[in-house]
Amino acid sequence: MATEGETFERWLDESRIPRTRRLPQQLAVLQAAFVFLQHAGRDYASRRIVAHFLLNCELGLKLAQVERLVDMTGPTASRQNNLSSRQVVREIQHRLSGRPYGKLLPRYAGPMAHFLVTHPDASRDDLLDFIETIWNIRIGLTALHNFLNKYGLNRESLDEAAVPEPPHPASDERTLLEVLDEPPVSGLPMPRPPNYFF
Repeated sequence: MATEGETFERWLDESRIPRTRRLPQQLAVLQAAFVFLQHAGRDYASRRIVAHFLLNCELGLKLAQVERLVDMTGPTASRQNNLSSRQVVREIQHRLSGRPYGKLLPRYAGPMAHFLVTHPDASRDDLLDFIETIWNIRIGLTALHNFLNKYGLNRESLDEAAVPEPPHPASDERTLLEVLDEPPVSGLPMPRPPNYFF
């Protein structure tokens, strides 16, 4: 981890990046990360941002080397390796707010279903933003996944529940309504509606 008064070379040595594998491109990016950490300090958010950048900028660094560079635990770095930038920022916000996750209540299922039906191309992040905007809570992807499955709001369930085509054409309904709207001829029974009407 970059600390005040520490040299760039010592920082690289402590992270156990072999001198023979330090390419000029890597050194330029690592120098920028070192300067950033020197100015930003040792706070959690700065270390997470640098780790996410180093893991995704294709420098060829191993996960353990990035862990040592930013002084991060293995599980945190490993989990971060598969997250988008947006998800990393969300996790940082959760950690800094002191309340990592909210709770989804059953009464939220209706508005969430309406959102998913009116926004068929919405991503999980869009749904998380909707939840945060409407109810001012933050939840994790696992909690969202479990909630959607519990109430049948996952993509598979929504696709199965697509509105089916009516069993008969709309023109038959119009014809039937016209027949029923006609005044009955005195003395004659009303025509019987077709069987599908019932």
